[in-house]
Amino acid sequence: MRRLTGRRTRIALARFGTISGGSAVYLVWILFPIWFTIQSSFSAPRDIGAVPAPLWPAHPTLDNYRAVLGFGDDAGTSATSQVSRVVEGMGHSFLVSAVLVVSNLLIAGLCAYGLSRFPYPGSQSFFNFVVLSRVVPGLALIGPFFVAFRVLGVLDHPAAALIISYHAFTLPLAIMMLKNYFDQVPVDVEEAAAIDGASRVRTLLVVVAPLAVPGLVATGVLVFMEAWSELFFSLTLTSQYTVPPILAGFQSLQNFNWTELAAATVLTLIPPVVVAMLFQRYVVNALASGMGK
Repeated sequence: MRRLTGRRTRIALARFGTISGGSAVYLVWILFPIWFTIQSSFSAPRDIGAVPAPLWPAHPTLDNYRAVLGFGDDAGTSATSQVSRVVEGMGHSFLVSAVLVVSNLLIAGLCAYGLSRFPYPGSQSFFNFVVLSRVVPGLALIGPFFVAFRVLGVLDHPAAALIISYHAFTLPLAIMMLKNYFDQVPVDVEEAAAIDGASRVRTLLVVVAPLAVPGLVATGVLVFMEAWSELFFSLTLTSQYTVPPILAGFQSLQNFNWTELAAATVLTLIPPVVVAMLFQRYVVNALASGMGK
């Protein structure tokens, strides 16, 4: 009996050690790039690659952030021409992402509610098509979008070009998530509102929408993240770049300043991190309730 108990104890300890070790390796794998980027943003270029690598720069500096924000002594020179566009790119990214969130919640919300409450022959096939459209790579859509926008003159309006094209990959995600969420909202509450004389529109706005707030918020956060981090559409369809193409432009054959790129990366991470932290509860609850299925 004692041998059996000791064996179980050893197995439990081995399992605990394996899980703990794996978790530690996973945390290092995830957190090391973040730590290295933040640490590099406060370092001088000559300190990058020092052996042994310090946990924090011996002489931290804000010069990289000054250069990125256009306050450095060399701001505006050829070496920092890309740097001065970071703030402008962040503003452009925020505009596109905010408009996209509103339009996606409106269009996808109505579409998802219709699919959930008014099924028709072929509605499930249509929903499956929406889900499968997420598999289509964005690179396959850039060419058709570019030709269509050039013919229609949309390329002259950078924000409009991005907002329209981004719907190709954000709308399917929003419809999929909201439809699954509306399926979980009890129909009884809508029937009770109808008995009280509420119209379908009033029921949707007054009864269903408040119940769907967690799903709407979670969907809006994910749409914002996708729009903020998109690279290829912004790089191809407009010359008024968003954040990802500007960060990619820091690297060139003639010049590459890792510390300024790190500072720009930290700055551009602030908006999505703030959004995720503010609405974390909604996202976690929505995904835990099965929206991500």
